[in-house]
Order: sequence, then structure tokens, then C-alpha cells
Amino acid sequence: MSERDDRSMMDPAAMNRVMRNRLTRRTVLKGAGMGVAGFSVASFLAACGGGGGAGGGEELDPTQVFSGEPGDTLDFANWPFYLDQTKDKDGDVYYPSIRQFQEETGITVNYADVINDNAEFFGKIQPLLAGGDDPGWDIIVITNGRYFNQLVAPGYVYPLDPTKRPNFDANAASWAKDPFYDPGNKYGMAWQSGITGIGVNTDLVSAPITKMDDLANPDKVGQASVGMLEGDMPDWVMINLGIDPKTSGPDEWKEAAAWLQMQKDSGVVRGYLGNEYLTDMQNGNLAATMAWSGDVLYSDVWLGLPLEFVFPEGGALLWIDNMMVPVGAQNPAGAAQIMDFYYDPKIAAMVTEWVLYMSPVPATQDLIIKDADKAQEQGYKGYANKLYQTAKSNYLYPDEEFLSHTSFGRDLKTDEEIDEWDSIFLPISQG
Repeated sequence: MSERDDRSMMDPAAMNRVMRNRLTRRTVLKGAGMGVAGFSVASFLAACGGGGGAGGGEELDPTQVFSGEPGDTLDFANWPFYLDQTKDKDGDVYYPSIRQFQEETGITVNYADVINDNAEFFGKIQPLLAGGDDPGWDIIVITNGRYFNQLVAPGYVYPLDPTKRPNFDANAASWAKDPFYDPGNKYGMAWQSGITGIGVNTDLVSAPITKMDDLANPDKVGQASVGMLEGDMPDWVMINLGIDPKTSGPDEWKEAAAWLQMQKDSGVVRGYLGNEYLTDMQNGNLAATMAWSGDVLYSDVWLGLPLEFVFPEGGALLWIDNMMVPVGAQNPAGAAQIMDFYYDPKIAAMVTEWVLYMSPVPATQDLIIKDADKAQEQGYKGYANKLYQTAKSNYLYPDEEFLSHTSFGRDLKTDEEIDEWDSIFLPISQG
């Protein structure tokens, strides 16, 4: 009973309303350009039977790309702590849902938690994609926003075959279907969703942490003891300053930068981080940190660490991560198969109970409660209580009131916007 499920379903109508706004999670500030796809990508797409140029992938026929028998192996790149895992009798870690997929299909899955932030990962695969080479992955998980757009616009990801996802059609939440950033789920299928708030080590702070300004107060958090998520912090700070990041401009960006500079000058910041913040947080190196909801809930509920997730008084950033298939992937048919596999409610429940993020499969909530009831009947009261806690969490199944205090981030679309944004925020995190 060491596998956990995340049945995080929010009110569908409320989620749809929120999702009409623009989203950015981990939209890291490093300005990795879209690259000169030019001739090489055009030639590659032409060889596949499609057109070239920006958005060339749109002209590919997905029924051809994803047709035929899947290959024997599948390479899947994801973020750390983002898939169910447990140990076998020898103490070796494995992924139960991956093992089940392999047993059912005969496809060997090479799963790796190699994505630390969107910009860093994009920077690694972009030259390969621009050259029409094998990117090394059949599935990648990318957050909506800046780098999602930079994969779609030049045709770096395949349009998906809508005939290959019966589980998705039957079981996906309304907010995961036809999202504003990807009409018709043309290029991606939601993996998980969550919010950016504050992770607090209750053993290391000297007073309750309830708001953003507490992360700039050395009397509460100490010196060099705060982590800031480099990609999320501009939007997150704007939200907590009462600014709507979705409609913000340079004046508002400078206001957020002024707060960040004040915080930096206070001496509380240990580092501007990506996903590596999680290890620092779990090892007790951070008294408080910007944090992603599931990371802290997992560390608290399943690891028993003295960590608490705080929804800041000023609000939180909402985001969605998406499975995508890069152009040049060696096994797109297998990628389509496993992507839909994770929309089977029982499989989605295996993931959700473990990662504690919002699942795109609503039926997981009832399944978690059934698992809790079964554990209770078998005498595993502690485990049952953790499952009940998971199923009832507002962070996994938020209502409309909860969502009204969240916002998506600024959607940077032009080079001019990106350059100005970077010129304002990069000197703080990298100066």
C-alpha cells in the first residue's frame, strides 16, 4: 500500500472560467530563443509529408504520424516526484503504473525525471529539434506558457491523433479538454495541475508564515534561508501585490522587480531555484520557499516531514503541465498509447495518490475514497487517514471560492516582450 493517488479535481465550470486566462508555471526567465528552425525543420517536415516554416507541424497528418504498430521501447521525460513509485522486495524503486503498462503492451518504457525547469530542458532539446534530429524523447511534459508556445509555433511537436485517445474522451475533466492555450488538445494532453504557494518548515521559522512579505522578513525566516522559484516568481509576486499578471505591462513588472530586489537586499534569499528546491526543502536547508503544492503535500503526508503548504493571503499561481510528442520522436504510436493509458481512472488514481497534484481525471476522487475505505477495513488506519486527507484536500479538488484566489501568469508572445521581461527580472536572479 505504498502507492499514492492524486484525485485532484476542481469544479469543472470554475476551472474552465479560470483557464480562459493565460497560464505560466515555471516560465523561467532565461530567454532561450525559438532558434532558426528554417531550412532544416522545413526539410524534415517535408520528408514527413508536411509543410515547413513556423507552425509547419500543423500540416502533418497525425493519423500517419501515429499509425502503425508501436515500437519496442518508449522514452518518457518528466519532472521529479511526478509519478507513482514504490520498492520491490529487494529495495529497488520502480513505477507500478509503468510496470503495468509494460506488462499489458510489451513496450519497455525508459522513464526519467530529467526536467528541472522548462527553459533548461527546452534549451537542451531545441537544437536537436531545429536540426530535424531525434530529440531523445517520445514524450515530454511541458508547462503551459512561454515554452509550450515555443514548441508549437515552429512545429517542434506533432499534432496529436484524436482517434488514439478513447480514455481521454471518456474520462478527462472538462478543464483538460479543449483548453484555451491548446484548442482541441491539438498538441498536448494534461498530465497534472497545481498551484504555486509557500512551503514552510515549521521547525525552522520563528513565527507563522501567511503572506508573501513574510518571505522578506529575516525575523521570521532567518538569513539565507528562503528559496525563490525563478520561473514563477515574477507572476507570483505580481499576484501577491494585487496586480493581475495576465494584463500586466512593464510598469507592473518593475513594481514586482522592486519587491524582489528588496527581498534580495534583506539577505533572506538562499537561491533562485528550479525543481532542485525540493531537495533543499526536504533536507531542511530552507525555512520557507516558494513551492509547488503537490511537492509539499507529498513531503508532509507521505514522508512525514515537518513541512506545511501555505496558500498566501494575496493569492497563488495556477498552472498545468502537458504531455507532448516532439517531432523526430522514434515511437509516436507508443507515446499515444501510454498517454491515453494514463486517462484510465484506475491508472490515474495510482499516480494521483502518490504525487498529490490535481488530476485531469475526476473519477480518481471516488476511487481514492474507496481505497481509503478498504484500508480502513483491513486495519491500516494511518494509511486510510492519509488517503481520506488526500481525497478531501482543497488543493487537489478546489472549489470555485478557492479558484477565485488563483490566477494564471503573463503570456509572453513577442520577442520584444520577452526581452523587456528578461531585462527587468534576470538581473535579480542572475546578477
